[in-house]
Amino acid sequence: MPNESLATLPVIPAGVEEFAANKGANGYLNAVIELARRAFPSSALCVSLGRDAEEETHQDIALDVEVGAKAADELLAGQQIWSGGIGRICPSRHAVYFVLGWR
Repeated sequence: MPNESLATLPVIPAGVEEFAANKGANGYLNAVIELARRAFPSSALCVSLGRDAEEETHQDIALDVEVGAKAADELLAGQQIWSGGIGRICPSRHAVYFVLGWR
């Protein structure tokens, strides 16, 4: 299967793990990454610390998926999986620290 290697977990930088621990969200990190993998199973996934463009003091954990070759219906289906799953996986007080992005 050509996309088999993409199904593995991405590298999680130490800064991301530290940020998650400081926010009390470290227990949800792997589950949220797995949710992004389920939402976009054939897409490359990169995990990093993000900073809000408008509010520079706000940081989050950015889960960026490569979607350049995806059709609109695939994007919508993936976004629905993400939106429907994040609240079941992670309480809202911690979910605010996870952001799904498309590249």
